[in-house]
Amino acid sequence: MRSARFLVVLVLAVAVLTAMVPGDHVAARVPPFRKVAVLFLENHGYSQIIGSRQAPYLNRLADHGALATRYYALAHPSLPNYLAVTTGSTQGVTSDCNSCDNSAPSLADQLGAARIPWKAYFERLPAPGFAGNGVGDYSKHYNPFAYSERVGEGAVARRHIVDFGALRHDLRTGALPRFSWITPDLVHDGHNGSVGASDRFAARLVPRIVRALGPDGVLFVTWDEAQGTIGPGGGRVALIATGSGARHHVRSQAVADHYSLLATLEGGLGLPRLGQAATASVAPLTAMLERG
Repeated sequence: MRSARFLVVLVLAVAVLTAMVPGDHVAARVPPFRKVAVLFLENHGYSQIIGSRQAPYLNRLADHGALATRYYALAHPSLPNYLAVTTGSTQGVTSDCNSCDNSAPSLADQLGAARIPWKAYFERLPAPGFAGNGVGDYSKHYNPFAYSERVGEGAVARRHIVDFGALRHDLRTGALPRFSWITPDLVHDGHNGSVGASDRFAARLVPRIVRALGPDGVLFVTWDEAQGTIGPGGGRVALIATGSGARHHVRSQAVADHYSLLATLEGGLGLPRLGQAATASVAPLTAMLERG
């Protein structure tokens, strides 16, 4: 009888310990986002930002919040990375092409189907829903929604793809949607401007975004690629999580990339994973988030 009881206890203990091992499904559980936003900057690698005297604000943000220290872009140049974050694939794109639309399911489709309020804000966007080529300091190459045949240029695009005038209004009135994609123009995102100019712009904008996200809100700040670097993928870039829903004073050393960001957004919004974000090797950025 004692042997039987011992065997039962042993089996139960093994079951408990097995449940505690962070397998794929446990690790993939992302705390629900009340509101979440992504701010994309451009063309600077990890070492050009983290530790740089030209980026004092972004370094304070990284020190106070959560920083992914082994986070990688997927390709060069910019556009394949943006497509990856929104569709789970680079869609075979290897350049900043203008006429390379795709019909792939995207994050925009998922948000619409789930009736989750969302907007993508682009500084200098010529008109709501604009899907044409770049104009002035606005570039089509950092607007992945402009390449989606499913979004198009109709009422859906005009309602969801808007300029920074709409962003200022939504920040001022507390109307930021549950999901926000935010991209500055070519000067403020660092593409045509200096790291210092990008840092100063972030210092003015980020606190307003964080306040608007409210309790349990999370803002991810990252870069599309590390221009001029050779592998892996599009080079090592910084990714910072800030807001009350992000952990504080944390540095995550887990290897991650733009597919990890997509998996995190989808997990926190209760959406299924798209494309490469659904592969077993892609883990969401849960170490950077407070537990829900």
